[in-house]
Amino acid sequence: MVTRRSLGTALATFAAFFVQACSSSQGGGGLAGAGGASDGAFSAGSSSAGGSTSIGATNFGQGGTTASSGNVALGGATGTGATTHTGGATTGTGGATGTGATTHTGGATGTGGALTTGGVFGTGGASTGTPICGTAAEAASTTLTCPQGQIINSVDFASYGNATGTCGSFSIGTCNAIASQTRLKSLCVGRNSCKVTASNNTFGDPCSSTVKKLAVQVSCVAGTPAIGSTSPYKGLANSPATEIASLGATWCYNWTIASKASDCSDPLFVPMIWGGGSVASALTAIDKAGYKTVLGFNEPNKTDQANMTVAAAIALWPTLTSNPNIRVGSPAVSDDGRAWLEDFMTQANTGGLRVDFIAMHWYGWNAGSCTSGSLMGAVNWAAKWGLPVWVTEFGCMGSSNPDEATLLSFFNAAIPALANSSLVERYAWYPWNTYNDLYRPDASNVRTITALGNAFAAAPKYR
Repeated sequence: MVTRRSLGTALATFAAFFVQACSSSQGGGGLAGAGGASDGAFSAGSSSAGGSTSIGATNFGQGGTTASSGNVALGGATGTGATTHTGGATTGTGGATGTGATTHTGGATGTGGALTTGGVFGTGGASTGTPICGTAAEAASTTLTCPQGQIINSVDFASYGNATGTCGSFSIGTCNAIASQTRLKSLCVGRNSCKVTASNNTFGDPCSSTVKKLAVQVSCVAGTPAIGSTSPYKGLANSPATEIASLGATWCYNWTIASKASDCSDPLFVPMIWGGGSVASALTAIDKAGYKTVLGFNEPNKTDQANMTVAAAIALWPTLTSNPNIRVGSPAVSDDGRAWLEDFMTQANTGGLRVDFIAMHWYGWNAGSCTSGSLMGAVNWAAKWGLPVWVTEFGCMGSSNPDEATLLSFFNAAIPALANSSLVERYAWYPWNTYNDLYRPDASNVRTITALGNAFAAAPKYR
């Protein structure tokens, strides 16, 4: 909010995209893009479009004997689209089980190889790595762990619903959450291990009258986890570059899409698309600059911040997530904006929109409310979608902030509490108010580190 920002911090850079510099959000490692690792044994051409039963072929051509487009799919029995693609089989457009059929548009042996985009395992492909599978009944969890020295490289299959088959041969059933693939990618890609809960909170409810389960297959390849012991964790918002360096922060942001040498600068900088405006242009600038993570809208639930309806945010979200190489955080709501974010996430889940992590703000305001327990209650709420959490603003405000000792006690309890939460991927401290400051002017007007600043400097950089 405006009242939480000190004078002189108004951000001019890319003003067309941001109405006013205020709250925060987060960043992180990039995601593996859609598509398989290779074209595989059954790439286009091995039995290509127009094969032995292509359009016009005797008895099998367009307008055949049993359904629109013929008894065998357009393009031939094993061509692009395969035997169960749109228009195939005997049940008309959509194939045996509706548009896309049981093996998705693209078919079992379609362009890109046996398990690539559109194949049995859907977008993402099977990859060439070690396959790891997991299943979980509704409300239960499954943990996917790669062998030592490997990381999850791709999500080859993911379905929260009533998928059939076993590891290596999973198939989408009649009930499937559209968000299954994007949720698994957000939670697992780049990690050595990930835990996923099969719940409506995580994936949405694709069929309320059906008892659901989660089925997932991922591929592991040799590599170092993007999220692990050397991943950025301890962050700062809106602080001078010299202080960011001296305090040992490993990432920072300033509510803009462009870093500035005077404050949060590369390589620590994470851009933010603060509000509405030309999201497409902002995303292009972010991609051109080489950033792989972007923070979403800032406190859209508040009139003095991004001030956006859920409908407006949802309308812009497909553009914001249009680049598969850029990881995107949810809008970061203030602690009184939970209803806004719940509505947003429900619509995102229903529409299959990608959200890669949850950004959240939290401040204790009432006397005695600024405790690590209260903070973690909010973190646990944000974690209910099963996605990584970035706490991009937190601290003690109002009557919960009576003196420096209270802030120091809170911070020293909050840091280990955050570290003990498996889904907290990053945090950022925003030193903008009395006793929340990490540096302050001394009697000679020289900025000097505070006791809280020393505690922050001593906190772990990575997790």
